[in-house]
Amino acid sequence: MSWPKVGAAGERVRFPGHVEISGVWTHPDFGGRGSAPRVSAAVTAEIHRRGEKRPFLHARATNTAAITLYESLGFEVRT
Repeated sequence: MSWPKVGAAGERVRFPGHVEISGVWTHPDFGGRGSAPRVSAAVTAEIHRRGEKRPFLHARATNTAAITLYESLGFEVRT
């Protein structure tokens, strides 16, 4: 059985104690069902499980949906 790809996220840049969460996406057919928050939270939890203290990510200032999502997960806008 093949499962549909509904969303994903990964890790990219690393420096001591910090890991960038990258490539967060949700397939348009599955938008609004909570996939992006679950995927983002899972990657964040794994980063913390490994003892890395500060996950971070980037979003365009115009991407208010992503910013709202990340703030709901406890991230803060820095610049």
